[in-house]
Amino acid sequence: MVRVIAPGSGFDPAHFEAGLKVLRERLALRPRFRDDIRARQGYLAGDDRRRLAEWNEAVADPEARAIFCARGGYGAMRLLPDLDPAPLLSAPKLLVGFSDVTALHVRLNAAGLVTLHGPVVTQLGRAPAEAVEHLAALLFGAVDGDGAGSGLAGTATIGAGRVSGPLLGGSLTLLAHLCGTPWQPSLRGAILFFEDVGERPYRLDRYLTQLRWSGALDGVAGVAVGQLSGCDGGDGEAAATDRRLVGELGVPAIEGLAAGHEDLNLALPLGARATLEAPAPGQPGAPRLRFDEGATA
Repeated sequence: MVRVIAPGSGFDPAHFEAGLKVLRERLALRPRFRDDIRARQGYLAGDDRRRLAEWNEAVADPEARAIFCARGGYGAMRLLPDLDPAPLLSAPKLLVGFSDVTALHVRLNAAGLVTLHGPVVTQLGRAPAEAVEHLAALLFGAVDGDGAGSGLAGTATIGAGRVSGPLLGGSLTLLAHLCGTPWQPSLRGAILFFEDVGERPYRLDRYLTQLRWSGALDGVAGVAVGQLSGCDGGDGEAAATDRRLVGELGVPAIEGLAAGHEDLNLALPLGARATLEAPAPGQPGAPRLRFDEGATA
């Protein structure tokens, strides 16, 4: 059994039902959720009190093996002052989601927990078979060799090299907005993964520059860039901007991972150890992010 929560924005009911069908029929999971999960308060899925109570109930549910988020949007970071990761340390449950859910990933990863940056329920109904199989391999610890759940392929090297470390990150926007808060991520020694949607190139520049000047990127070991969906007008300026700014860090880095806001959103085990392989021109092999530990390690 898994719990489904809505820690951020409200969601489309039809997309939600389509995602529940994937949980039940393609992943053989039994979803459970509160009767008021469809609540609305403006742009939020109900007020903070409702969403926090929903989180606490999901964490305390002794039958739940994982917690799936219905949608991202905005709102999860509003829960951080009252979110206690301690119960999950004694009875771990995998948190699954992305985008705004990054705020929860950062909080739990900082406490030493592994989480899954992967499809939310309202995205699952559009997910191709590859994404569902990859998610299943990580959920059930069924990774075999270089197959589903073993890692993600990149499309190009930004900075050559090979490095290992904990995999951290998520939405670039959320990572930047957490700067200056008690939950600002520490990425020293880590491989940073980020993706985003609908952010113009100058905003991507702003977020990466904010992370850099805040000290959040001090000592980062490597960078893996995911999907930058709808971030330019088709001219490649967004990718070029990230390529330039990431390159300035002088660490091994790759781009083009199929993780983010596209239908093909391959899950990553945040907080687990990974190895980033970024071959230089002429070197054998392809850019790749390998998962040294699975989500259930």
